Amino acid sequence: MKKGQNKQQSVSEAVNAFNWKRALILLLSTAFAMGLYFFLMNIYSLWKFVVIAYVAVASVLIIAYFIINRAFTGSGVTYEMLPDTMTHDEKEEYLADVADREKRSRPLLLVIFPVIITLLVDLFRLFVLDGFMGK
Repeated sequence: MKKGQNKQQSVSEAVNAFNWKRALILLLSTAFAMGLYFFLMNIYSLWKFVVIAYVAVASVLIIAYFIINRAFTGSGVTYEMLPDTMTHDEKEEYLADVADREKRSRPLLLVIFPVIITLLVDLFRLFVLDGFMGK
């Protein structure tokens, strides 16, 4: 096996391992969140409520994500890192619970990221693009 072939193989493995379905869902949900946001922003009397609603949704979901994952205290912990005072069953149960919490909270990210990206795009538009356009 040649050197270049090994690198190409690892790149193709990474492309194959990439979760394309989740990326498409993230892209579509971001487009939906952004479209809804800018549509509602064009309704003159609603713009304050729209901004407050998006910030509130993002805040609540981020806090919920941290609560569900117990502030990531178990993230990256291996069986050997757990204290000797825990029994084998307790250690297995703890590690399974950490993995379950991470898995259950993953769908929240498909809502959190689109909302945050939408707010960041709007901030970029307000403070950068409108500044260049002289508005």
